[in-house]
Amino acid sequence: MSGLQAVFLLLAIVLMPLVPVFIWFKKKNFGTLRFLLAVTAGVLTVLIAALLQSFFPLHLSGTSELVSLLFGVFIRVSLIEELCRALLLFLLFHFIPYSKVMYKNDQYKRTFEKEGSASPFFGAASGLAAGLGFAAAESIFYSLSNPGIALLRLSSAAVHAACGIRTGAALGIISKSRFNAFTLFISAFLIHSIYNFSVLNPVIPVFLPVFIAFAALASSLVSVYFGSRNANIY
Repeated sequence: MSGLQAVFLLLAIVLMPLVPVFIWFKKKNFGTLRFLLAVTAGVLTVLIAALLQSFFPLHLSGTSELVSLLFGVFIRVSLIEELCRALLLFLLFHFIPYSKVMYKNDQYKRTFEKEGSASPFFGAASGLAAGLGFAAAESIFYSLSNPGIALLRLSSAAVHAACGIRTGAALGIISKSRFNAFTLFISAFLIHSIYNFSVLNPVIPVFLPVFIAFAALASSLVSVYFGSRNANIY
């Protein structure tokens, strides 16, 4: 396989999860622009998080290897990435929705005008696209240095999608219940952290992080489905 063919294969693999989500956005009349903005928020999260992470040490001096690993996984990676994701989705919710181009879906317009927020469902939908945008950008970065791990990055896409759904839903209900919003955000942070820890810890079996990623995604998608029924989208 030539180098150019490998690049195209890599792009196809890392962008593949975005295709069904884009089709779903179109089907529900959320608009292409909202999808692209959410994906862009995810990509920008990678860049901003990487910049912030550069200020944190890779290893904590004077501590054990386990403590350094926990700090890196929970604080340097997961917490920073989830906070950056939340910030960019917050900007997406509170500035972009006022534009008429975001009102292609009448139900979205009614929900926003009534509740003053995007609601858990619309927040989760945007978070899903943002999470996959993050995973695609991150996967391209890692896979260019090692194309052989492209397929393995699918579990990373699953966990970022799951965390994006939960963070987006949290922002959608923050005006209604700060406690529930905080709980959703913490669940995203913990899922992200446990997944990363299980990937980096050589003692943990390889199948476990894959199971964690897809189980978290499945539970998040179930929540999106029931949220869409409550929002009268289906």
